[in-house]
Amino acid sequence: MLGLAAAFGLAGCAGGANNSGSISSPGSGSSGNTPATPTAGVAMSGTVHGGQKPLAGATIYLYAAGNSGYGTGATSLLSGTVTTDPNGKFSIPDSFTCPSADSLVYLIAKGGDAGNGDNAKSTLMSALGRCGDLSAGMVIDVSEVSSVASVYALAQFMSPGSTDVGTSSTNVTGLVNAFSTVNNLVDTNGAARSKTPAGNGTVPQSTINTLANIIAACVDSKDGSQCQQLFSLTTPAGGSAPTDTLSALLEIALNPGINVASLYTLATAQPAYQPNLANAPSDWTLSIEYTGGGLNRPQLLAVDGQGNIWAPNAIDPGSLSEFSPVGAPLSPTAGFTGGGLSYPEAVAIDATGNIWSANEGTGSVSKHASNGSALSGTSGYGSSRSNRLVALALDASGNVWGANLYNTVLKFTPAGTLTGQLAGGGLDVPYAVAIDASQNIWIANSGNSNGVSKFTSSGAPASITGYSGGGMSGPVGIAIDATGSAWVANFNRASVTKLSSNGTPSSGAGYATPAEVSAVAVDGANTVWTANTDGSISRFTSSGAAISPATGYISAGATGEVGIALDASGNVWTTDNYVDSIFEFIGAASPVVTPMQTAVKNNKLGQRP
Repeated sequence: MLGLAAAFGLAGCAGGANNSGSISSPGSGSSGNTPATPTAGVAMSGTVHGGQKPLAGATIYLYAAGNSGYGTGATSLLSGTVTTDPNGKFSIPDSFTCPSADSLVYLIAKGGDAGNGDNAKSTLMSALGRCGDLSAGMVIDVSEVSSVASVYALAQFMSPGSTDVGTSSTNVTGLVNAFSTVNNLVDTNGAARSKTPAGNGTVPQSTINTLANIIAACVDSKDGSQCQQLFSLTTPAGGSAPTDTLSALLEIALNPGINVASLYTLATAQPAYQPNLANAPSDWTLSIEYTGGGLNRPQLLAVDGQGNIWAPNAIDPGSLSEFSPVGAPLSPTAGFTGGGLSYPEAVAIDATGNIWSANEGTGSVSKHASNGSALSGTSGYGSSRSNRLVALALDASGNVWGANLYNTVLKFTPAGTLTGQLAGGGLDVPYAVAIDASQNIWIANSGNSNGVSKFTSSGAPASITGYSGGGMSGPVGIAIDATGSAWVANFNRASVTKLSSNGTPSSGAGYATPAEVSAVAVDGANTVWTANTDGSISRFTSSGAAISPATGYISAGATGEVGIALDASGNVWTTDNYVDSIFEFIGAASPVVTPMQTAVKNNKLGQRP
């Protein structure tokens, strides 16, 4: 290869938060059969503060997130009016009822007086979690910090100008996992974390506090007199200016390259939260670095249907690392082993949750169950020294297609039987493989041809010599978007290439990235993400216009990203085998259908679930 919770953390209560990441899917009708049973609420209390000042007279709203569409359908739970006292404190009686025990609950605080007069432009947020997990007597902290944590984790399920949080009926799991991510960013006392609850994740505490400081001056000002500059700086290109702090914060989360240096100056005016950034960052993404779980030269990763992250470790005999949707290690300290793993370079996950691995060392594929147990014996399937498998993709029927550096693409049945191979068609050191909605097989060739091959599901080549042009140079990654176009990662050039569904290049000399590209992925808004060898990631529109800054989005600690995968919560995950870590960019992308095989089967590539 290249060498390269059940109760969430904003509520303090006896016993602490459940950080296991094992959460049942919520929402009325989420099972498709069992009607939701309304669940009685519990009495709770809390404090609303702007900066370190209590907000008196703020109005409290309690909502259950919707599941009838993204950013819509939330249910108001309180029948009476709840406001904060002169000390910013409030009490919620137990008279409310949730649609179900699985309803995901969050709190909004509007307005309030920090000592300078009421400010109608102040809107703050605190995500609480499942209604059935709310504890009587729990204490809720609502502040700029809780707002940053909640908004970033839930960004893809919100809309600017609205307090509604909602998902589609087919992506309830994505919203559950997004709610649980809040607990990774802020603790039960309302402070930004430096480490995740599991202890293996490094949280950007100073960035969270700096974002909180950016909106604090607006929150604390009289009649919102300090808000105009914030709203102006967070107005998206071609969009409307925010009118409250929650919408301004959401615009930053959705557009993390927006006016970075200018927004940073707002934070220095009133640094209420410490520690904060000493200098302006490169962008406003929030990313967590995770270690453990047996990570050892992790390569091309994948996400399963529950949102768990799987990464192959390119060592011999090889291992697999698994992490929960909140980054907690689920694999042992040496990873999952067996099944013939030998320098596994990539994984792909089938619709039943099995993990397939491409073994460069033995030329085989390995199969593991979702619990990590080996299903492919001691040597894997199709072991042969005449093969060097480095990438996998699954078609709608569950067949496994493996890119073999020795100029073929191997086909395995769902049972692991090697049934044939593709040859010709311009294959030249195949390095990556993808399946489109028509079940065509696309291959990135890293050899001197600098091209891409395409075959029908029956093995017929679409072109005798393959496709070239569009700036392709050392293609090592490939992904298919919603229109059937192929996006190619160029390892010998700092760019990504776009080919139409018939192989025609449309990217000129390639769309520029900060460094050479190792892998590429397409999110649910049909925008394109690249993992770059300088440790950054980049984002492009479907027409190739850069969304991310020229430097890409950068995570502290990242050195050279190898793989990239997206989940149903909108998080972007990358592997970095120089530091044996995985990185998560919180809420940065539009949610996708996972695993990839399900998206291929249901024609949902480049679309939200």
